[in-house]
Amino acid sequence: MAASLNDVVGWIKDIFYRLRKLESGSFLESSSISYGRMRFIGGTLMIDSGGQFVVVGSASIDGTMTINGTFLLTGSGWRIVGSGSIEGPTTIVGTLQIDGDTRITGNLGLEGDIAVTGNMSVQDGGKVLVGDMLLDPTEHGGAVIFPNGAQVFTDGTTVQVFLGNSVVQVSDAYARIQHGGDVVQIDGNGIRMSPGAVATIAGTGLPLGALLIGTDGYLRQSDGT
Repeated sequence: MAASLNDVVGWIKDIFYRLRKLESGSFLESSSISYGRMRFIGGTLMIDSGGQFVVVGSASIDGTMTINGTFLLTGSGWRIVGSGSIEGPTTIVGTLQIDGDTRITGNLGLEGDIAVTGNMSVQDGGKVLVGDMLLDPTEHGGAVIFPNGAQVFTDGTTVQVFLGNSVVQVSDAYARIQHGGDVVQIDGNGIRMSPGAVATIAGTGLPLGALLIGTDGYLRQSDGT
């Protein structure tokens, strides 16, 4: 049966309608590639105007990847393999575990409690400041220096504590208390006191050099009167 003129006109209109849709439509809109590949050579794949880049599966990038903006990585099992650097302020929220050697070059500030399991070594003559108290390995061969100037240190044979004119010395052979030039020492021979360490007292009727305790509680020696 021969087609009528109206049928032919309708076909032509339909063809032009489809041509207009091809010309005015978005190329590759709602397109799908099955078991194939789309390749850009020297071009750019741009997603803008609120679009999203969604990968369900895996993504492999061989080259440089630059992200300007917020980068959010969620989930477990992610890894960064190889050398690299993080430049700029960084915040880690949660537990951080480092398995391996760690080196920090620069100032380190820690806020909160610190627990150390194992040995800790401060090398190369480094000083440790605890509040206003200083652990200084270069002072007298190693000393603890307090804010008021008092020190605890060792000279290799004795352990000494001093502040101002007062010194306490402890060694394997003796223990000594000294204030200025006055000395009281305990050693294998007994107790030794320098002549000025015990003040004299008169009018006791005791022989010269006899020791007694005065009413003020201090040890005194008779002047022989």
